[in-house]
Parts: sequence; C-alpha cells; structure tokens
Amino acid sequence: MYKQLIILGLLALLVFAACQDEMSSSREEIVVEGWIESGSAPVVILSKTFTVTTEEEIDEDESIVLPWGKVVVSDGTESVILTGDYDERYVPPYIYSSSRIKGVPGRTYYLTVEYGDRVLTAQTTILEIDSLEALAVTPCADADSMYQITAYYDDNPETKDYYLFLTRIFNKDTRYYPSLLGIADDSQLGLHNQQIVQPGIHMLSSDGKKYVPYFHETDSVQIKFAKIDETTYAIHKAYNEMVSLSSNPVFSSDISMPTNIQGGLGYWCGYATTRYNVVIADSIK
Repeated sequence: MYKQLIILGLLALLVFAACQDEMSSSREEIVVEGWIESGSAPVVILSKTFTVTTEEEIDEDESIVLPWGKVVVSDGTESVILTGDYDERYVPPYIYSSSRIKGVPGRTYYLTVEYGDRVLTAQTTILEIDSLEALAVTPCADADSMYQITAYYDDNPETKDYYLFLTRIFNKDTRYYPSLLGIADDSQLGLHNQQIVQPGIHMLSSDGKKYVPYFHETDSVQIKFAKIDETTYAIHKAYNEMVSLSSNPVFSSDISMPTNIQGGLGYWCGYATTRYNVVIADSIK
C-alpha cells in the first residue's frame, strides 16, 4: 500500500540510508520503494544511490530519480506494465502505477523492474483484512487543546500478527504517511490490546514546522489500519528506529534498512487495509 516505507512509504529515506553500505563502491544501486494495498493500485518509485561525501551538487531529485524503467506487477495470472508519471506528493516526485491492477486480500504480487541492464525482482502477499474494535479520542494531559487517538485491537491470540497505522489529516496532508511508532507486534499490545495512533511523520518535509505527536480539535483524521506480514513489519520497524534514535535520521543514524528486493535495494510491501475517519471535534462532544 505504500512513502511510503516507506512508506515508509512509507520513502526516499532509503535512497540516503542505503548509501552508508555502498560508499565503498562506485557502482550505483537501484532503489525500489513499492507497495500495493487492498483495493488500490500499486505504487512504485525508482531512484538510485549516491555517495553522501560527493562534492558534486545534487540537483534536488532530478539526479536520483529513474523515469525510464520498465515496471511490471503480476498477481500470478495477469501481468500489468505500470506507467510512469510526475507526482509531487512523493519524494522523488515520479511514480509508476496503473489502475489496471488492484490489491486483493490473500493474493501474492510479483514485482519485476528492468532498468538498463539491471533486473530487480520481489514478491509480497496481501493478508486477509482485520478490523479494529474501537477508536477513542481523549485530551492530552501534557498539551492543552490537543488530543490523542487510541486504537483498540480485536486481536486473535491464536495467531502471530503484525499491524501498521498510516494517517492523513484532511486538507493538510496530500497523502497518507506512516504513523510515528505506528507498527505493532501483537505480542507487545499489552493487557488491553491498545495502541496510541500518532500523526504520520513527513521525513523529508521542508516547511520547517516542528512535529507534534497529537491532533488539534479542528483536525479530521483519516486512518488506514493495515495487517502486514513479518517482512513488511521488519522494514517499518527499522524505519521507526531510525526516526526515534536520531534527530537527523538521514545522516546521523547507522541503522541498515532491510530489503526484500533481489538485485537492488528497497522494499515491495503488501497491505491489507481498513479505513477509518475520526473527526476530533465530533468525538469530544
């Protein structure tokens, strides 16, 4: 579903993080950031690594974006070539997508990327959809006029499950972003199977605004609750650790991002999602 890892989306962060392992090599690696969400078309972003110590000036995203790749997504029966197009909601602002194929719970999706003489492959499965038991809005004890959202899980204790939250504040965010610390291993949910849902964090935002982990009374919050597999969980977990352990996660953290891309770097993730709308003002009345 999603920069998302990462995404994320979940995200272009992989372009920079990958460089730490590639600095000793002059060979540029292709970085894939891709996801497919239940009920939605796939999104794939192609970029390349570069050495962070270079004296050459980087011209924003133009020097790392790869706009002429062949990107194919298959569900094992039908294969679809994705079309590339400019999209300013993402970093870099160029994505491959197609409405001819959409995610279906229970299916496995295969990704093939051809760029020059490189061929990259990956696969991911969209699990069956789970729903939340409830969402509750409460005032923040340490922030006046701010509110937090708590999610209550209907978790099956007989299975090992992983979850992810993404949020979008209506009329403020152009798309969904992974919620800060918004992943969960069901063994860590605690006695009441609950988790705080924080706003999605814009890792490469340039507006200079300080991140606030709460919501305003005027916010209308759109939430995606996704059931994910263990590989997707590991990718988002590393991303969250990078955010949490470094004030400048792009250059200060030495955490290596996991990858499930054969022949390159990055991720290809599937998300089984349920959507919720929370209007803060209505919820506190």
